[in-house]
Amino acid sequence: MQAALPLDERGGCGTRAVVRRAAALGVAVAALVLAACSGTRFEPPEVQGAPLMVAVDGKPLLLVLTKQEERRVSRTGGGRNNSATERRDTLFHFDLRAYEPATATPLWRARLVTFNDPKAATAARSTRIVGSATSGSLLGQEDDRVWLQIAESPLAVAARDGTVRVDAAAIEAANPELAGRLPSEARFYGFDRGLVVQAADARRWVLRGTALQAQPWVPGARPAPPAPLKANGMPKVVPTRPGGDVPARMALIDGKRIGLYAPSEAVAAANDPFGDRLAYPYSILDEGAASRRSFWTVQTAPVQRFDERYEHIRRLEPVAGSAVFLRGRFLKQLPGEDVLAARNPDGVFVWHSSRMDDAGRLSLTRLDTRLQPLWTAELPMSESGTANPVRYWLLDNRVVAMGQWRREIDHQVSRQPHLVSIALNDGAVLAHNLALEPTDRRDPTKVPPRLAGASAAGD
Repeated sequence: MQAALPLDERGGCGTRAVVRRAAALGVAVAALVLAACSGTRFEPPEVQGAPLMVAVDGKPLLLVLTKQEERRVSRTGGGRNNSATERRDTLFHFDLRAYEPATATPLWRARLVTFNDPKAATAARSTRIVGSATSGSLLGQEDDRVWLQIAESPLAVAARDGTVRVDAAAIEAANPELAGRLPSEARFYGFDRGLVVQAADARRWVLRGTALQAQPWVPGARPAPPAPLKANGMPKVVPTRPGGDVPARMALIDGKRIGLYAPSEAVAAANDPFGDRLAYPYSILDEGAASRRSFWTVQTAPVQRFDERYEHIRRLEPVAGSAVFLRGRFLKQLPGEDVLAARNPDGVFVWHSSRMDDAGRLSLTRLDTRLQPLWTAELPMSESGTANPVRYWLLDNRVVAMGQWRREIDHQVSRQPHLVSIALNDGAVLAHNLALEPTDRRDPTKVPPRLAGASAAGD
């Protein structure tokens, strides 16, 4: 892999390379080697924003937007009567990468944008680093194209192969009212079945269809469930739902209500005089990353309070011989909050951590209706969190997940994005390490086979 080697280790412009070649060819020939010497180093790709699962010809395709730094070094001259001239350039490439999700296999790569100093095209000996602070994100799929933004510029590409179909110039040409008014900040772009733009004059537009005609956009009101009422007709106070992904810790298994709680969480769940813990399980205490959770049988009973009658949690009994899961929570049936039920045999799946420190890895365990583990798959990625959200999809009896494996190796922090596909019947894992994907400078669209290995920090 090119990114894993310093320039002077590839027979390029480094001193050691010249020494080795001079020993073989002689000093006079080594001078000619220096006269046209160059090297390139690619840093590992960095994932930009969230991956996007799209459909092409009715089949799922996972798209990932990446940013990759390229460093070029070239030296000219260096003959007997000439001093060597060295030139260094830094480029940042934004590529769209496509994967077959069920097998975690790379399919194609499209180069979308490259940032570098315009002086790089001249004979200037030094250039500025342009694009280091630039980022991008995938926005959404509209029919056969995908909208995204890189820096302050919107793009639409073909979902099939990443070919650029629409850029900022095309949008302005189709909409004179947007000419010179496209926003200079990425936060003013969004997606709602098409590209949403809040123009520089604060008007909001949406672009849908091949004609690219901008239409005034008003955010649609999200349907809200009717407010629950007490028996006397007064509104019921509903506990505030926490932000982010709320872990599922209560499920119906073989006709029994089972909770997955740490002891202190179980005590909090049983304190349910008004039925809120049962009706709104997200309101139960969550001890987070340090929670050691096991299974509890949740016993409920009806309560009559004045004119109100409701169900509440009466007590929780620990399940004898229960396994303990660090930060355990049930696998959800997406989209939604329901717990995914296993079939043939019946049971459930539990996400958990292998350990709580930075060496811990996200794991998935399948259990039967007796709550006995059938298999555990330890994945090459760290636990999900605010700084490292693990995203997953359910496809054809498989869980497809993408996240980072964060480790400290030789006192360096390594962050390697991984794509995994887990078979729900037996826990078999197919994994691909995006950090190992090589980049061919001559043909950046080349893709490798699935690469499951791990690389060292700093690669």
